[in-house]
Amino acid sequence: MKTVRLMQIGKPLQDSELPLPEIGPAEVLVRVAACGICHSDAHYRAGISAMDSLPVTLGHEVAGRVETIGEEVRHVSRGDRVYVHYLVSCGHCDFCLRGHDQFCARGQMIGKHRDGGYAEFIKVTGRNVFVLPDEIPFEQGRSHDVFFGYCASCLQQSAP
Repeated sequence: MKTVRLMQIGKPLQDSELPLPEIGPAEVLVRVAACGICHSDAHYRAGISAMDSLPVTLGHEVAGRVETIGEEVRHVSRGDRVYVHYLVSCGHCDFCLRGHDQFCARGQMIGKHRDGGYAEFIKVTGRNVFVLPDEIPFEQGRSHDVFFGYCASCLQQSAP
């Protein structure tokens, strides 16, 4: 798949080819339709915010269509329009179980700790995708992770 990656701090992003990610039973592969450019992406590139390892595919404001779902994912189907929550948490620690996944010690920010949406596809846990209504264009829906993703995640985790 085609990607645009940060290979070196302070240098231009580079076009790259990576294998299509394989998903596990609780994961979703999303075909990216829109990905925003956030100030954090610029900070990572400039070295203002520390990066754990390079290269990495930037971009945490992502919307697209579900391409493939793992057998444990039930709330979305292939072809669904979705937006992606930017923080991939473990789902099992005390914080995650109490709906405070932003404090997960194993949490990974998409586009910083793991590959993000400056690519044709992105792989995330099923917990990280939320259905995007048809009335909302992908270009607007990609920012739902920032504005509504955390709230939706909390509501989903607190549902019986």
